[in-house]
Amino acid sequence: MSAAPEMSIYESTFAQSDKTDAILVVEGKKLHVNKTLLSCHSDYFNSLFNGEFKEKSMSEIEIEDVKFEDFATLLSLIHPKPIKPSAKKADKILELAERFLLPAATNYMELFLLSTNEDAYYKLILGDKYGLNVLIKHALSLYTNRVQIFAYSNALTNVSDATKARLYEKLVDLKR
Repeated sequence: MSAAPEMSIYESTFAQSDKTDAILVVEGKKLHVNKTLLSCHSDYFNSLFNGEFKEKSMSEIEIEDVKFEDFATLLSLIHPKPIKPSAKKADKILELAERFLLPAATNYMELFLLSTNEDAYYKLILGDKYGLNVLIKHALSLYTNRVQIFAYSNALTNVSDATKARLYEKLVDLKR
């Protein structure tokens, strides 16, 4: 007789317990969650669970257009034992944090990115895209010479004017 397959970290983090009272279904997999916890951290989930929507009374709520692992990682960021995200998935997790209105997850990701060895360009792009000013400041501090900034200058056309201004200030500082 074979043993039951071991649960993934995503499934075990969101296993049913006496503290869960809702089920979110992503890609056919169930995430057992606590409505109050999610509602406190997210206006999206507060509206979903407490507003005048049909989902309020559903036993299982389907969440579409997300990958199970990404969504589970996102939700775990407001738990006592979060699933450590990868730097490569940072953009996706930040996008989901924005979509599901989870500012605590955004803050977690900013702190996480500050601690990674990702290059300044990646951090600058994400900082600009999601309004992470501490990350932008940190990314700018990683530029130690003008060549580093000029190497990515063509790729920086899509950053905000405010970030471009900060880059130009950094260029001037490096010239001195």
